[in-house]
Amino acid sequence: MQTRTEAKEPATPEQTLLVLLAQTGDRAALEQLLRDTYAPLRRYVTRLVGAALADDILQETSLQIFRKLRFLREPAVFRPWTFRIASRIAFSHLKRARRWQPLDEAPPEHLTTLNLNLGEPPDEAFLTLLDQVSPASRAVLLLHYQHDLSLEESAAILEIPIGTAKSRLHYGVTTLRKYLTSERKPA
Repeated sequence: MQTRTEAKEPATPEQTLLVLLAQTGDRAALEQLLRDTYAPLRRYVTRLVGAALADDILQETSLQIFRKLRFLREPAVFRPWTFRIASRIAFSHLKRARRWQPLDEAPPEHLTTLNLNLGEPPDEAFLTLLDQVSPASRAVLLLHYQHDLSLEESAAILEIPIGTAKSRLHYGVTTLRKYLTSERKPA
């Protein structure tokens, strides 16, 4: 049986070399890094904010990676660093969408629909359940369970205290359990 730490993919020497090369201006290395991180970031962002906003957020994320890569001091943390950038941008978009939403209207469809077309089809039940959880808890759930990051790594990516990450994870799991038990009860 594989433990959580064994399942994680540490930065390989090749990935670290790609980051170092990209930091020195190697365009091919940067393109390879962006290609390698695109699919996991797309899954995360799409499940966090919905398909309608995902492309905009990923484009902004790629631009921020390009602009700030030279300032990354530890090339081995490139992957969590990209998730942090994507999380910041996604939550910024969510705040903006909430601010412009009239109070008497339902949330925009892109904030509640988790419609994916990513090559590996997600379980429909999983996606329906994720709709029941707040975006803040959804981010912790996705990073911790789908991307197999520890709570410490998830908290660092989201720039929240570990206690907040634990409470958001607890809230998310509790919400999912309530939804599952209410679905299973006979009418």
